[in-house]
Amino acid sequence: MSLERITRSSALRTALLLLLGTFTGALLFFAGTAGTVLRESPSRHAGGAVNRALLDVLDLSSYAVAALAFLLVLLLDRIEPLAKVQKGLALRLLAVVAAAAFASHEVITPQMIALGDRMPSLIDLVPRADPMRKEWGRLHAFSAAVLVVRLLASTTLFVLLVRKPRRTIAVTPVAVAPPDPPAA
Repeated sequence: MSLERITRSSALRTALLLLLGTFTGALLFFAGTAGTVLRESPSRHAGGAVNRALLDVLDLSSYAVAALAFLLVLLLDRIEPLAKVQKGLALRLLAVVAAAAFASHEVITPQMIALGDRMPSLIDLVPRADPMRKEWGRLHAFSAAVLVVRLLASTTLFVLLVRKPRRTIAVTPVAVAPPDPPAA
């Protein structure tokens, strides 16, 4: 393997890991601060609006990260072939990230928005026993679960791609002298 090839593969791997690390950090940051946003906002409604906007940005960036990481994995595999299992798992985990982003952005969040629009008042003023409030809680749990799935998939992908295959150095065997003939 030439030095140029090693340099290109190292640059691709570094770019891929930087992308995945940044994305995983953004997911962790959102998961860790969404509750704080709700508690510290002037109202839960205002905090919910901020969290919804941040989640939309996170969902859209998930699409971009999945597409770019997919491309980087294929390029890296072309320069420095990954193990079949490593490549297969990486591509599948990226598909999970993209599918989870789609589920959050196109299915769960629109249902939550529609449910919020149908509620007679703000979510905090609706009694906990109300079926709409229970449905809201169920959708919120799905949204949180999908976020955790994305977080686990991106973390697993990062760990999977950090591991580089061991390089073996070709060595020529040392000529072994034939054994001395037995003494008579």
